[in-house]
Amino acid sequence: MNDYFNRIFNKSPYEIIDSDYYFNSDNAGDNFDESDAEEWLAKGGFKRRWENAAQKSDSLFAADVLNTFSKNPAPFLEIACGPGMGLTPAILSEYPQIPCIASDASSLVIKSWREYLNTNPMTQYDISLASFSVLDIPIKSNSLDTVTSLIGISSTRNGEQGEIDALREVFRVLKNDGYFIAVENEWVDYDAIKRVFELWGKPIWDGMIKKKTWQTKFTEVGFDIESCDKTYSRYLLKQDNDLGEQADKFGIKIELKFTLFVARKSAV
Repeated sequence: MNDYFNRIFNKSPYEIIDSDYYFNSDNAGDNFDESDAEEWLAKGGFKRRWENAAQKSDSLFAADVLNTFSKNPAPFLEIACGPGMGLTPAILSEYPQIPCIASDASSLVIKSWREYLNTNPMTQYDISLASFSVLDIPIKSNSLDTVTSLIGISSTRNGEQGEIDALREVFRVLKNDGYFIAVENEWVDYDAIKRVFELWGKPIWDGMIKKKTWQTKFTEVGFDIESCDKTYSRYLLKQDNDLGEQADKFGIKIELKFTLFVARKSAV
């Protein structure tokens, strides 16, 4: 754990393994298992995702992310980093000496990333790891210049209120004039979703239907949105999840829109 991040934690971890902090947050994370870890490690998933992101070959937003980060290249937190480590590879490809802490609620994700970094040393980077939920970030208020997210808020549990609570936590840990650089997604056509669930014969998943736009949620917690005009859309794929499989089965297209938000915590 980099000393910089060690100093800004506001509570003790549940346990420390290989200098990484764990806050007993698995119930707030994705349900990965050992088969996922095998794909990440033995089958090269981590390596492919890192290399693609670092080369910016799979991100339409990389240039805009780096443009914002260049305004104040400082240590940053990546929330809900997942098996791709979010926006971190693209940022470190341009700023390899900037310390960062990659976090995820899933302890398996963090333990697997530690194993990868121990066996594939990337000594040009200063990467710390911690497992905690974005609903309860164990960092002192007004501590960070930048927080980054690649679908980190979108994947939060507890529906729309969970997303708002997570945004409040991000807002809290940022310094005044700090930036939240986030790619988040949303459904375009709820009628299509409702139709798939009707044909599927199942109730719509809890928290799936949202009443507020992302812009509303960002501003509600206090952020100033400096940019949200970079977007792209795609249709849910059969291999994405069970809903995608059912949509494919019934021939219904469900559109997802991804938006890059550059949000600033304005000085009071």
